[in-house]
Amino acid sequence: MKTRRLIAFTMAIAMTALAGCSTTAPTQTQAPASASSEAAPQASTGNASAGFDGSVTFGVVAPITGTNKMVGEYVVNGAKLALKDINAAGGINGKELKLVFEDEVDNQQASVNAMVKIMNYPDVVSFFGSTYSANCIAASPNVLEKKIPMFAGGSSANIPKKGNPYVWQDRMTDDQSGVLLAKAATENLKIKNPAILYSTESFGTGLRDQTINALKALGIVVPEKNQYGFVNDEKNFAPMISQIQNSDVDGLIAIGNQMPAAVICQQIDAAGLTIPMIGSSSWASAVCRQNAGASANGWYAVADWTVEVSTDEGKTFAKEYKDTYNADSDMPAVAVYDSIMLFKKACEIAKTTADKEAINNALKEIKDYKGAMSTYTYSENHCFSTSQFLTVNKDGLATMVGTVKTR
Repeated sequence: MKTRRLIAFTMAIAMTALAGCSTTAPTQTQAPASASSEAAPQASTGNASAGFDGSVTFGVVAPITGTNKMVGEYVVNGAKLALKDINAAGGINGKELKLVFEDEVDNQQASVNAMVKIMNYPDVVSFFGSTYSANCIAASPNVLEKKIPMFAGGSSANIPKKGNPYVWQDRMTDDQSGVLLAKAATENLKIKNPAILYSTESFGTGLRDQTINALKALGIVVPEKNQYGFVNDEKNFAPMISQIQNSDVDGLIAIGNQMPAAVICQQIDAAGLTIPMIGSSSWASAVCRQNAGASANGWYAVADWTVEVSTDEGKTFAKEYKDTYNADSDMPAVAVYDSIMLFKKACEIAKTTADKEAINNALKEIKDYKGAMSTYTYSENHCFSTSQFLTVNKDGLATMVGTVKTR
């Protein structure tokens, strides 16, 4: 597949593009260079826009084409919204924020290639990496080599285990999400003997292990016969659902990405399985709810994001996204938005928009920063998030049940 390179745009152009955005696939303000182009991608050049003292460039990787392009739409839209808000407020340290995009398509090699291309942009100071944990882990050695701050879009607890000082996460890592998932399953849904349906890629196995350990601490042991793994592009869950129906389990904990979550909802509904069910963040996502339709109703989730968020910052983002794109926001959109805001905060602390090392070190000084998705505080594992939401899907919405905190 060809990689689409979206060229950075100035604030004036971006605001015009935002005003005309719809819920269709992301667009760009300039024609993309094709994958076969010999020209190196670069940010817009020329004189800084009026009122700005130069510019600073942030990179964004997203699945703009391929099977995950709906996720990519949220990433691109969230990044554009951050660009508009930051530049409308005077930029970063007086400099105009610019964005460059690369398409990670729908496979790991294309994703790593896209992240490497972003890192090779001459003006990129930091970037938002893949939404998928395994891809972030695969690109981690390149990030370490380039010594450029990357905000990983994935939530796997295996990301910080690499010990990469330049990789950061604004989403809560799975070792914390697993504790919250186990707690909600047992306390809210009263599940005592769960089955676990999980994706076998890094994110899924990591969260499975943490959830199982958390359940064990609560006195619940999940035997191997009640653990069902699936590959990320699985389309037929009927055999696993049948085994769950014919077992003695009294509830289901599901772990996976957005598109598998939608398929699982549909096939469980078709099979008539009616036990209590709770999923990872993907089950509260708009991607899952929109694709699964009524089949998503009744599913609980421990989620990074819901449009029914109760904080002032979250409400502001949810409304602005809705007003701008005529659609509800989703986790990938708020994750990239808050990542760019954390980058801005680090630049302000470091008093530079050019020194990557200083900006990276400044991220360690962030404390109690109120973002749209969470209140962010530096932690040694390079994860900033301190809370998640408990939601239940009802009438097409991920209705907020409460907020759960880790620190």
